[in-house]
Amino acid sequence: MIRVTVRAITVWMVNAVAARLPDDPVSSRLRTWFYYPLQFRCGAKPTIKGGCRINGFGLRAGRRVFINRHCYFDLSAVISLGSDVVIGHHCTFVTADHTIGASQRRAGHVTPAAVVVEDGAWIGARCLILPGVRIGQGAIVGAGSTVTRYVPPDCVVAGSPARLLRRLDDPPVTG
Repeated sequence: MIRVTVRAITVWMVNAVAARLPDDPVSSRLRTWFYYPLQFRCGAKPTIKGGCRINGFGLRAGRRVFINRHCYFDLSAVISLGSDVVIGHHCTFVTADHTIGASQRRAGHVTPAAVVVEDGAWIGARCLILPGVRIGQGAIVGAGSTVTRYVPPDCVVAGSPARLLRRLDDPPVTG
């Protein structure tokens, strides 16, 4: 019981301090150090804008991850963000679901499920990513989408629930 309370206070304190840093380029990188007590681990050159809340322990992120303002990460299970992932503002990542309980209380036991966002994916503003979802490498999730299942690599999905709109071909590299 005491351990749970100490962990909850740690989460609250870290988020309170990190959210109050300004949104200048230095603070956006410095914010990752404030999240370190929450076992946040990331690659080189991350950018995390203000107002984000990491609710738990164990968020993982690759190199050059960009997380815009006011994103929420529920860490009942691990959330893993690949390298070069870009997340728009006000996105929510949920890793807890419930079994269906008896009629006296339909929300039964919590069942955690990890969320994985592979390298190069782009998640538009105000998206909801639900438990157990994997978003493929180079995929784009349109703004305002609710992702309920697997998103294949190199495609565009959008809507609520998110549906496949089209597949993407890599554009030729011009030099």
